[in-house]
Amino acid sequence: MRVSISPSLKRMGAPGRVLLLALLPFLAGCAAAPVALLPIALPALIAGAGSGVSYTFTNIAYKTMTYPMEDVAVASVRAMDKMSMETVERRDEDSMIVIKTRTRKLTIYITVEAMTPTLTKIEVNAKKLWIFKDKTTAFEIILQTERFLLGVGMDERHEGVRTQEQ
Repeated sequence: MRVSISPSLKRMGAPGRVLLLALLPFLAGCAAAPVALLPIALPALIAGAGSGVSYTFTNIAYKTMTYPMEDVAVASVRAMDKMSMETVERRDEDSMIVIKTRTRKLTIYITVEAMTPTLTKIEVNAKKLWIFKDKTTAFEIILQTERFLLGVGMDERHEGVRTQEQ
């Protein structure tokens, strides 16, 4: 059996035909694209929902906490110390603190911003090269920071963090 290719497909060239074939499953109906993306989106939704950490379209994990800004900054540095991450730089600006740290493969920027005297937003941007982000590391830094604030993440190497009750 011989299959004939239409003249418009012949003019398209091989790369165009490959692209068309790759997109074909997504053009099957209204539900095809969301269903195809479900294996990628579902774990991300579950991971963020479980800990209350959100993740923006700019690939930065963030969470708002009811602690003073300085307490959150100290807890995040202690959490990174627990994870064997060395703080490279700390900049104090108007109502925010920016902390930079590095691992072998990542450069991590933590921004701690005071919303009110006792409400603080923490943002973690874990970058690999210029484009790639490490969402799980960003989530873990926020989780460990919160554990230090609650007094759960401490061991014999770490003393407690001053909280608003003290």
